[in-house]
Amino acid sequence: MPSGFFKSFQPLLKRLKPKKYLLEIILLSVAIIITVTALVIYVKNGQNAEEEIATSPNSFTRRSFSEGGPIKIFIDVSGAVKKPGLYQVIFGARIKEAIDKAGGLSDEADKNFFARNFNLARIVSDQEKIYVPSVWEVNNNIFMENSRTLDYVSPTTSTGIASNAPTDTNNQLININFATIEELDQLPGIGQITANKIIANRPYSTVDELLTKKVVNKGVFEKIKNLIFL
Repeated sequence: MPSGFFKSFQPLLKRLKPKKYLLEIILLSVAIIITVTALVIYVKNGQNAEEEIATSPNSFTRRSFSEGGPIKIFIDVSGAVKKPGLYQVIFGARIKEAIDKAGGLSDEADKNFFARNFNLARIVSDQEKIYVPSVWEVNNNIFMENSRTLDYVSPTTSTGIASNAPTDTNNQLININFATIEELDQLPGIGQITANKIIANRPYSTVDELLTKKVVNKGVFEKIKNLIFL
């Protein structure tokens, strides 16, 4: 403690009787020292806490950016693209960026089918598989799509199924080769994790491949088999 700190108490000590109040003076001095020390520690700990929050692995900053820059994720792009393969993209990338990484659509790709069923603005997720069907695959019904009828009278859109798909539950069936995570999540027994597994194991040639590829268990399959199609 600086000598000037004690000098500041000298006038007070002269007016008081040091011997009579010696114990009180000592206790007061100790209390002041403890208070000042506690304040210093408090301020220092506050600064350290702010730094810890800023660098916490669970913070938004670390989730969005790693020490070396933006977080990278991996996606599998295959089918009718020029350079099928596993690609690394920045977290938050769109399907368009994934297709561009793979060199774009190949000459065999069914571009009309792609334009109708792939949302280029959709954000891709880690470990996602993107499969672009060829004209041959679409023509041979390996890939099918929902037929959509736009209602220009009301602001809603009604959804049906292609004519060669079952027609008794047209507005309920979900195409597991092209359904979004949100659509798959609506199926009984299917959550976000299983929906991602369904997408990752595309394409399917039969709905039974959900079992043979061990995407879902038999109990879940029995619940959804009448609600899905290819």
